Amino acid sequence: MNVNELCPWCGSQISREKYVAIEAKIRAEEKKRFSSAEGALRLELRKKFNVDLIRERNAAQKAAQTEAERTVQAAKIERDAATTKAAQAEAARKQLEAGVATRINNELTAQRAILERDRDLSILKERSQYNREREALQKKMRMMEHQLEKKTANELGDGAEIDLFEALREAFQEDRASRVPKGINGADIIHQVRYKGKVCGSIIVDCKHRQAWQNVFVTKLRSDQLEAHADHAILSTGVFPRGHKEMCVDSGVIIISPARVVHMVEILRKAMITMHIRGLTESQKSTKMGRLYELITSESYARRFSETGTITDQILELDVDEKKAHDSVWKKRGLLAKKMSTILRELDSDVAAIVEQVETRDEQSRKPPTRSNLGTIPAEGASWNS
Repeated sequence: MNVNELCPWCGSQISREKYVAIEAKIRAEEKKRFSSAEGALRLELRKKFNVDLIRERNAAQKAAQTEAERTVQAAKIERDAATTKAAQAEAARKQLEAGVATRINNELTAQRAILERDRDLSILKERSQYNREREALQKKMRMMEHQLEKKTANELGDGAEIDLFEALREAFQEDRASRVPKGINGADIIHQVRYKGKVCGSIIVDCKHRQAWQNVFVTKLRSDQLEAHADHAILSTGVFPRGHKEMCVDSGVIIISPARVVHMVEILRKAMITMHIRGLTESQKSTKMGRLYELITSESYARRFSETGTITDQILELDVDEKKAHDSVWKKRGLLAKKMSTILRELDSDVAAIVEQVETRDEQSRKPPTRSNLGTIPAEGASWNS
């Protein structure tokens, strides 16, 4: 069926098949740009978070160092109150540790919530757009099905013929393809193969849109081939003789499904051009074409051709695997963020130990304030000089 649409790019009228291909390409490009923008936004948020985290940690370390010096000096003066201050310092340390841990967890949770919210919003937008497009396509499909129900077999055949004619013209622009007008005996399409402007032969194609197979299809097309002096005859149909499917040869006529017609024309065309260049006789051409027909109808050829469909499915599965890989990366990133939070809590604990630790004058005169000599506070009743 020939359905004209307006090209989203230039506004000209194009076939429905081209329109769907262009629409798919546009959606793929938009999805790619959206994914790139989303990744850039996440990277920017992560960088900003790391910068803020480093700034706060440096400020805390600087303030801790200042506080540590003040606390050490105060400890020299208030040695008699060391036990009480030690208890207070221990309580303050625990409180500070809990506060720092809570603050870091809250900040990480907030950042993660923002990223997840943005991701969820993006997914919702994509799903909403997908649902709208799907509903529109379903509506169009229902309209097309309704129209198809009203069409006769000849009208359906005309649509298939036009689609195939356009596909051949697009695939082989050097050749000359023409449609046989209605009311004139002959095949639906005459495809003239050319090489450097010279005619190498012709292929006739007949399109049948029927529910059941009839042997008269082959008989008529074979007669049309002889009358047109064509090198090959192709019958494009969705129904086949009993015991055959996809492709077979009957009385010199190639019976093939519509989806494989262009592929078959390409094979025949290459053979015709090669024999034309070599200047083979009609007898030699007939022999080689007979062998070619045996090849394209063999089980090994059909098996290898079907492998192309399997490869196409594998390519689609790779897209699914890529999505799973992204999910795995996001999970690992979350684990690393938790690990970083744990390390930061440990660093804050070390800073708090320096801030709240009290030492004797003798110890301070001998040693600079470090984690090793500030890590122990005298217990109640113990001597500072012991």
